[in-house]
Amino acid sequence: MLHDLSMIAIRVGWILMAAIVVLLGIGAATGPMLQITDCELDMYSPEVPNREVCNASIQSYFGNVIVPVLALPVFVCLIPVFMPRQRVARLTTAAFFVFPAVGVFALVFSWKPTLLDLFGFFWPAGFLAVLVTSLAQLVNLRRNGPGPLQLLP
Repeated sequence: MLHDLSMIAIRVGWILMAAIVVLLGIGAATGPMLQITDCELDMYSPEVPNREVCNASIQSYFGNVIVPVLALPVFVCLIPVFMPRQRVARLTTAAFFVFPAVGVFALVFSWKPTLLDLFGFFWPAGFLAVLVTSLAQLVNLRRNGPGPLQLLP
C-alpha cells in the first residue's frame, strides 16, 4: 500500500511539473520578441525591423509552429509518469538542463531568431526536475533500503 501511494505521489509530482512547464511555454510564446533578439538595444534586423515587431509576441513572429516546439518539454516531463524508473527520471532531469543550454547556445550563436531560442525559457524546470527526482530517490531508498555502495563508511 505504501509503495502504491509513494508511486502515485511521484507521478503527481511529474504531472505538476508538466503543468509548470506548460506555464513556462505559455510565458515563452506570449513574451515579446525583445527577449530573444537584440532589439531592446535598438539593434534592429531584417527579421525584427522596428520597435513594433520588437514588442510583438514571440508567437506572432513564429506562428503556430511554436506549439510542437513548446510541447516537447511537456512530453519529456510526462515520460516518468508512464515509465516510473529511476533511470528515466534522471534522464528527464538531464534533459531539463540540456533544453536551456540549447536555447542559450542558439540565442548566442544565431544571427536571427530561431525556434531553438525558446528552449532557453525552461531553465527553472531543471531545478524542479532535480527536486522531483530526488524525492523519488528518497522514496526508493526508504522502500528498498540502502544499496551496497551506501553501506561503506
